[in-house]
Amino acid sequence: MRRENEFLYTKLYKNLKEQICTGLIKPGEYLLPENELSTHYGISRKSVRHALSLLQEDGLIIKRVGLGTMVPEDLIIEKSEPQTLRILTPSPAFFLERGLPIFIEAFNKKHPHIEVKVLGLPVDKFWESFRSSNEMGLIADLVLVPDMKFSEWSGSTDFVDIAPFISDLTNSIYPKLMNHFGSEGKMLAAPFTFSSVFFACNPRLFEQHGIPVPNDRWSFDEFIAAAEQLTLVQDGITTQFGFSMHPVVNRWLALAVMNGFAPRDQANHTQILSRTLSVIQDLFFRKRIATTFPDMVWPRTPFIHGKSAMVLTTTFEMANWQNDDMDFIPKVIPMPFDNDRSTLLLANAFMIPASSQNVQSAVSFIRSALEDATQRELTEQTLFLSVKEPINLQAKEDPYLHSLNIANNQIDNDYFINELFDDTVRNALEEEMSMFWLGLEPPSSIVDVYDKLILECVQR
Repeated sequence: MRRENEFLYTKLYKNLKEQICTGLIKPGEYLLPENELSTHYGISRKSVRHALSLLQEDGLIIKRVGLGTMVPEDLIIEKSEPQTLRILTPSPAFFLERGLPIFIEAFNKKHPHIEVKVLGLPVDKFWESFRSSNEMGLIADLVLVPDMKFSEWSGSTDFVDIAPFISDLTNSIYPKLMNHFGSEGKMLAAPFTFSSVFFACNPRLFEQHGIPVPNDRWSFDEFIAAAEQLTLVQDGITTQFGFSMHPVVNRWLALAVMNGFAPRDQANHTQILSRTLSVIQDLFFRKRIATTFPDMVWPRTPFIHGKSAMVLTTTFEMANWQNDDMDFIPKVIPMPFDNDRSTLLLANAFMIPASSQNVQSAVSFIRSALEDATQRELTEQTLFLSVKEPINLQAKEDPYLHSLNIANNQIDNDYFINELFDDTVRNALEEEMSMFWLGLEPPSSIVDVYDKLILECVQR
């Protein structure tokens, strides 16, 4: 036990020394309090004090009574090899090319000696790959997670509570987002961008067909009529569809939410789900005014190539369209609401693994990403949204935010998928619906599967 304790305090000593010598903790800045160092590095207060004592002997820290432990203001740091901050992300992910570089640049302006390395893990086996990476010694300092991956993680003690480190930066973050990633005063993930699921159109196709682009609330019947007019058939083959969407649950479920599929009304879930799937079947297989596309070509969709006039999408997906050679500018349009003004929400967040040996640098990265200047640059230079409402209000037009259903507290009416059903139900539905999207299975079969899954959840 004695040898183990010696190893632990030596490890902390070397870690903090590296952070000071690389400039992560700058002269005049304070270290984390002893109790927080003990918690985040998983060692005793005695070991923490021993490590700090060694740093003090090296002249790297001084103790200020009543204030804490700080790096001396007059300390001169010699240049050393760059420290590495490792970020693990799902791949493919829309945020990597357009958004993450903005965060990395903002971080490197403050910490030029820290090299940020990004490693993508397969999105369909993300947590499995994450565990394997840890076992092989590839320890991540930050993990970028979509909300659905966040809800899949079951080991709540394996990540650092970020709340104490960013409390001064979260006042203007949408409460809906804060509540999703935090509970009981803790926050295991810090959201940095989000999106609703909404409608966008190709205004050029609307103009060519003499159809006015919707600027205000319109009904689902009006949407159907527009989609029918915007569908072109030549020699018995459809060459342009009125509508398209990716066949994943975080798209089509928005249509159910628009029609009242909500946590507070679970008694009507089966009826609403059946009606929604029947409408989808009408669009795709009876009226033939809508199309979808396989995973292998995503995100190169029919919409991008002018082969569909409307699409159900997100800001994540739209930001990625900037990588393609589009000959039109997509326009966000109001959703065709019938009964309820609600839609789905998606979000990306950062988590800090408890195994990270660079907690302070990971915290600094998150803080840099959440600073107003960085969030403002994200919204002004890309199509991504800020998690801070005042910044979106400054950067985006009011009709745009209304079309996304996030203006004037509209976001409070929207739902993350795990508010509607758990991951077991979501994953099973995705698997069971493969034949449905080929037109080979009726809505009743999917509804039966859903009812069975819900019953199993209740019995558990």
